[in-house]
Amino acid sequence: MVGQSVLTFRGLMALTDALQRNRQVKVTQYKASTQDINPDPNMTSLPSVWKTGNISAYIPVNNNTVEFIIDIPQEEATNYTRSFGLYLEDGTLFMLAKPPYPFPPGLRQVMKIQLVFQNATQIINFQYVPFFETEQDLRTLEATLILSSKTLEIQQDIVLLKQRDTALQQQINILKAELENLKAQRR
Repeated sequence: MVGQSVLTFRGLMALTDALQRNRQVKVTQYKASTQDINPDPNMTSLPSVWKTGNISAYIPVNNNTVEFIIDIPQEEATNYTRSFGLYLEDGTLFMLAKPPYPFPPGLRQVMKIQLVFQNATQIINFQYVPFFETEQDLRTLEATLILSSKTLEIQQDIVLLKQRDTALQQQINILKAELENLKAQRR
């Protein structure tokens, strides 16, 4: 699977206006959604939002490319995340992003979203927060998520097997009691 991201038309207008007026735009917030969307530049809001928070980090890749990082800690990841929206400080939906796979609940959810735009590092008002896992690429995250998903499946299988074991143990106890009754009756 491949992730997708798109700059909204309102986001493009904000960047173009900032470039022409020698100003900066400030991307401050993300919203995480449980809905699987096709990122569309015409969208003005993100549906099915379950989590809102501040952007975790901005990383300038080069003068024209900025990477936004969203980091939802494991203890806060209570839902599947299927899409993200990045918002300007005035509440305008700036960008939409869809990870290559849904992030499962109960695991750390990290998304890197790149914006490529002329002089992006000069137009974006950076509020730099150090992100100590910048070396972590999507393949590592994908492998972690696949392993974690398999771990969750195995945990669910273990619960089912324990339930079956308990049911079988009860049946064995019933059969043993019946066998004892039969032996007692023959005597």
